[in-house]
Amino acid sequence: MKKRLVSIMLTAVLAFSLAACGSSGETQEAPAAEEQEAPAQETAAPAEEEPAEAAAEETAGDVNATVIWRAFDDQFQSGFRIIMQNEEEKIGGIALDMQDAANDVSTAISKLEASLTKGTDVVAICAPDRESTETMAQKCDEEGVPAVFFNMEPMENTMESYENIYYVGAQAKESGEMCAQALINYWNANTELADKNGDGKLQIVILQGEIGQQDVVLRTQAYEETLKAQGIDYEILAMDTANWDQAQALDKMNAWITAYGIDGIEGVLCNNDSMAMGAVQACINNGYNSGDAEKFVPVVGIDANIDALEAMKAGSLLGTVLNDRQNQSDAIINVIKAVKAGEEITEDVVGVDCTVDGKYVWVPYVIVDDSNLDATLELMNSISE
Repeated sequence: MKKRLVSIMLTAVLAFSLAACGSSGETQEAPAAEEQEAPAQETAAPAEEEPAEAAAEETAGDVNATVIWRAFDDQFQSGFRIIMQNEEEKIGGIALDMQDAANDVSTAISKLEASLTKGTDVVAICAPDRESTETMAQKCDEEGVPAVFFNMEPMENTMESYENIYYVGAQAKESGEMCAQALINYWNANTELADKNGDGKLQIVILQGEIGQQDVVLRTQAYEETLKAQGIDYEILAMDTANWDQAQALDKMNAWITAYGIDGIEGVLCNNDSMAMGAVQACINNGYNSGDAEKFVPVVGIDANIDALEAMKAGSLLGTVLNDRQNQSDAIINVIKAVKAGEEITEDVVGVDCTVDGKYVWVPYVIVDDSNLDATLELMNSISE
């Protein structure tokens, strides 16, 4: 009896134990399911944050563009680059990667290839010379990247051969006309002082930039065309290249002063301000252009660099012509953004005083004289800081 009772009790205990084990196995399945769902919730949260981060990155630089400069250490180019960097911040929606070609074609092409490999959206190019623009346009075209050339106009057939390239700049002929007009105005207003040898003829010398470069050709042609159109009897004593460089211009002017005498030179027309300042320094070194109206050789340049404007205020430089880098910078940036967005290039899109002629955006020059000298100098100082 006792054995049977013990057997019944053992059976009951065993049954209870098995039931308890089964119940324990079932309650452990729920936590296992919860543990599997938790990681799914953790991975879902970052997925919701990704679009916001991507939007922030996109807003920081909607267009990534590369700007290849002919030379960082060129005075005009350096000022131009500073202005464009300032305008980049003001306009927004664009990130500009500035690259220095160091006035070397192979370096410029290497910089271009690197930017295309990196995946730049648009390239803006101031090429070291005109011939290289064909190669650079072709490389951009092969990669399907739009190119905006500036300050060095490509050949006409290059502009026609490739669909998605543009040029932003000023009409070189216009600057030459204004440069010559400044000299003509002085000649007509100061005939007795200006005509040092009394022969009624304006004896001039001309300092040119890089030989064969389009701006050089057009500016120099415009000098003569304007003098003839104004009925000025003139003689070109000498014309030579100083390659845009002040030191070279100083040497050339010194040689001409030695050859013709400083009173034999009645006007100096220069393709840019750097060369004009070299010519002025040669005159100063010879006791001229320092305040005495009877000892003055009228020198005219182009670009409205700060040192040229200050020389005008000091009375050592007759005049210059403003190559409007601020408006050109705005125009280049707005054209870059427009071509990236696939918009048509119009004057409203460019957003500055300009003329749009197909692929060309022309920003006008401005002659600098007593009426706008102070305002121009203030402007150039403000945008160069």
